[in-house]
Amino acid sequence: MAAHDAERETLLLTIEGQGVLCGRFEDLRRLGTDGGGGCFSLIITARDSTTGDRVALKFFHPRHLRDQYRWQCFQREPTVLRLFAGRPDILQCLAPPGDFTVPFSNGSLTLDIPFAFYPVELASSDANAMILADCWDAKQKFDAFRAMCRAVQRIHSQRVVHRDLKPSNFLIMPNGTFRLSDFGVARDLSDPSGALIPAYQAPPGDLGYAAPEIMASLHDVDPSFALGADMYSLGAILFELFTRTPLVLHLFDATTLAELGQTMNTVNRSLRVQTYDAFVGNMAAAHPLPRMSHFGNVAPSCVLPLLDSLYQGLAAIDYRRRLSDFNKIFSTINTCIWMLQHEDAYRRLKALRARTREALQQKRSALLAKNSMRNSQ
Repeated sequence: MAAHDAERETLLLTIEGQGVLCGRFEDLRRLGTDGGGGCFSLIITARDSTTGDRVALKFFHPRHLRDQYRWQCFQREPTVLRLFAGRPDILQCLAPPGDFTVPFSNGSLTLDIPFAFYPVELASSDANAMILADCWDAKQKFDAFRAMCRAVQRIHSQRVVHRDLKPSNFLIMPNGTFRLSDFGVARDLSDPSGALIPAYQAPPGDLGYAAPEIMASLHDVDPSFALGADMYSLGAILFELFTRTPLVLHLFDATTLAELGQTMNTVNRSLRVQTYDAFVGNMAAAHPLPRMSHFGNVAPSCVLPLLDSLYQGLAAIDYRRRLSDFNKIFSTINTCIWMLQHEDAYRRLKALRARTREALQQKRSALLAKNSMRNSQ
């Protein structure tokens, strides 16, 4: 670990010493103390001399150049981002990718180490940091989730699936808006040659937010399964926004997930969906989604039933029952926000409805009693 830390420090110092890149990116400084902390990337901030803004330069970690899958992921991201140039809700790639090489000597051997990068907007935080800080109230959480859903709706409308949705990939910009980022394992479903690798032995993205059908490699049979899997990830994010605990910890243990992947990868691809469909209903029944109310006072009681319904619809274990209609999603979110904004009025309305129902019930009971007395006479 110490050797890797020293290597990373050397790479960061090398980049910071480059001066001006692509004729416009200057004043190079690492993000934080370790350049973002990513295993496969190094994040450097820079001043864009054409705009005067601080931007982020995302570098591919040279150590992983032999990992073709990771290298292809790195190359894919700016390509996908360019599909959404000028669109809101999506992190913007600010210029074409660039690169430079630096000679490194090890005794008598000198190697030219390549540094590949592309420039993107610089965020100030991300949704994961806000969850950990627990500084949002219920309305702010719904506002944030609505922005996240809008970003996913935007890419799905262009037949692009993200496949790695999680709180840390929703960036918060200095003006408070959200940007969906990290499209390295995304796929353009309209591109027939869009697969990064011929067949999947492991699911793309973060396993903590991966839908069960992704663990079962159904996207290897039909890549459009990732559309529904993105919805599952949104449900898991909504659960975590309010409970501050990952949903996967309350559904599956690591052994179950590993066995699911290993078992389904032994099934012939032509039979995989049929095999999975035969047991996914029972799997869903054996792993019921928890109610948010079990985790304490996570939201005002007036929105809790709708909140549970929304997250459970999105995160349904059985993909065939999963909510995927963005109009319904936004309608539910907007209703929850309205209820929070008019909580006192909602409580009065609810109490009025209860009194009305009670009065009607008393009236019916009295009428039944009167009729009963007439009949007995």
